[in-house]
Amino acid sequence: MGRHKGRQPRPLSERFWKKVEKRSPDECWPWIGSIDTRGYGNIGADGDKPLRRAHRVAYELCVAPIPEVLVVCHVCDNRACVNPQHLFVATQRENVLDMVRKGRRQWPSGELHRWAKLSTADVVAIRDDTRAPRLIRAQYGIGQTTLYQIKRRETWRCLP
Repeated sequence: MGRHKGRQPRPLSERFWKKVEKRSPDECWPWIGSIDTRGYGNIGADGDKPLRRAHRVAYELCVAPIPEVLVVCHVCDNRACVNPQHLFVATQRENVLDMVRKGRRQWPSGELHRWAKLSTADVVAIRDDTRAPRLIRAQYGIGQTTLYQIKRRETWRCLP
């Protein structure tokens, strides 16, 4: 009576540290358990709860609970790292700004931008075109503002 059959569930902290390759305090500690398609480590939570991100579990085990409105960010930009010294909490906005500041955000530009209607060759030709603006606009089917932004290099700045 009262005995569980089968394997007893192990505590989250015990399971967690078995999936961490601990290195020196300054190095990244890679998660060697399950990694999702975006590169984040995952671990099953206690009970029937869904999977949790490994870096969030590391932060909660070693630092403090994570306030609901905050995210856990990596100083090292290594999504599989669970070294608590490489983690900090911030708002989602601060996390995105950090990503942009570090140059990790790839903004599609030029022909790769989803709203692009002109090709690179069109823009180069427009910049070199000395005809009257109305003739250029008519040829390429663009508005006055677009033409002036191209000429003044306010758009298509990816081109020389």
